[in-house]
Amino acid sequence: MPLTPPEQVLDFLKRAHDEFQPFSQQIKFDKEHPQHRNIIALYGSIIELTGSAILLVDKRLITGVPVIIRSILEAYVDLYNLAENPAYGYALEISYIKEWLKILHEAKGGQNEYLAAISQAPSLDGSITAWQRQKQQLEAKGHRSLQIEQKFQRAHMEKEYRSIYNSLCCDAHNNLRSLIDRHIELGQSDFQVVFYKAYTPEDSALAVGTTAELLMRSSQKVHEFFDSPAIEQVAAYRAELDKLRGES
Repeated sequence: MPLTPPEQVLDFLKRAHDEFQPFSQQIKFDKEHPQHRNIIALYGSIIELTGSAILLVDKRLITGVPVIIRSILEAYVDLYNLAENPAYGYALEISYIKEWLKILHEAKGGQNEYLAAISQAPSLDGSITAWQRQKQQLEAKGHRSLQIEQKFQRAHMEKEYRSIYNSLCCDAHNNLRSLIDRHIELGQSDFQVVFYKAYTPEDSALAVGTTAELLMRSSQKVHEFFDSPAIEQVAAYRAELDKLRGES
């Protein structure tokens, strides 16, 4: 079976991105329910990040696209885990608190000019105490923050963690593997260092396909979780993507 031209998959991704926004307006959820609120917020980030990736691919500026896909993948893993188990939200909450405590403790040291405004706040000590108390209360109930590998394990995505995520992290961290791929062009007996390599649609095919799959999985998970009226419309997009990939 011939491979689907990458332009067709990109066209699908653009249409899905544009349609899934109004579809999301049909979702009814409890704004006072942390699980509901966080699932919708994660889904909103996935849609917006997808839009950012589309713009870069359109301009053939794909160096930044893997970094965006990494964020989409992490958001999907959190969304999946949270939809499967509301207690997963406590792990997210502890991580949220721990990151604030890092900032507050750094500010308390008074040596970081970027945190000068926080350092001078009269409520700084009280804020640290309050955050620490919340963290201790959650941990006393057996809740813990999770490492990224543990998150993937809970989502049954160990293989993705050891392959796709590894590659995306190399791009995000400017690993030599990624730098060579971006900037080195080999000749017969020499090489050139290039900026803004001339990428073709085929060069972005994997990124576009991965983004489309993550948007599709996220959309299905969210609409099914909330029993949305748009479930069948989302399912039609799922079938279309599978057909494009020769899976149906």
